[in-house]
Amino acid sequence: MIPIAFARRTLPSRSALGASRQEGVVLFIALIVLVALMLASISLVRSVDTANVIAGNLAFKQTTVQAADYGIEAAATALPDITKAVDTLVTPTPTGTQKYWYYPTRRETDAYGVPTQDQAGSGATTPIDWKNVPVAATVAGNQVQVVIERLCRGAPPVTNIAASCFYEGGTEDNTKRIGGYVPKTYQSIYYRVTSYVTGPRNTVSIVQAVITR
Repeated sequence: MIPIAFARRTLPSRSALGASRQEGVVLFIALIVLVALMLASISLVRSVDTANVIAGNLAFKQTTVQAADYGIEAAATALPDITKAVDTLVTPTPTGTQKYWYYPTRRETDAYGVPTQDQAGSGATTPIDWKNVPVAATVAGNQVQVVIERLCRGAPPVTNIAASCFYEGGTEDNTKRIGGYVPKTYQSIYYRVTSYVTGPRNTVSIVQAVITR
């Protein structure tokens, strides 16, 4: 008789199977947590970068606003020459000697209050090509351009200042002549100055002021 050998197979116990399953669940949860942490880290880095960009843009914007003061000063400096020929349009090229663009009468404005090329009352609003406006000053990398308008209505020459212009008028009675005082009247016309500043990162600031002489 030939002996028959029986092979015994040992099956894993229930506790071993449970531990294996628990290890698989823990690994899955750990992967989920790792992905969540990775996404949170990316979001934090992006938020910090965005905050830095916003802070930088605000700094550039503030610099352009401060540089606009140079445009106002340039207009005030040019005003004595302008008053010698108030009815003459000055549209220099970017390489011209004048550092401003002067209009002898008031212009139409766009929705933002920026003057256009068209005379007030015409109803048209053709934008000014600021590339053709000479640079009045360069301040810390910011280019300052200036447009000056005499706040008078109608086509030049303007002869009736009182009826056509915004002005400050008064009477001086301190002019002495033989026989008594002779009053002396004066009219000081207002001019609107638009200071257009371009800076880094395509930053643009527009500042307006009204000056008189």
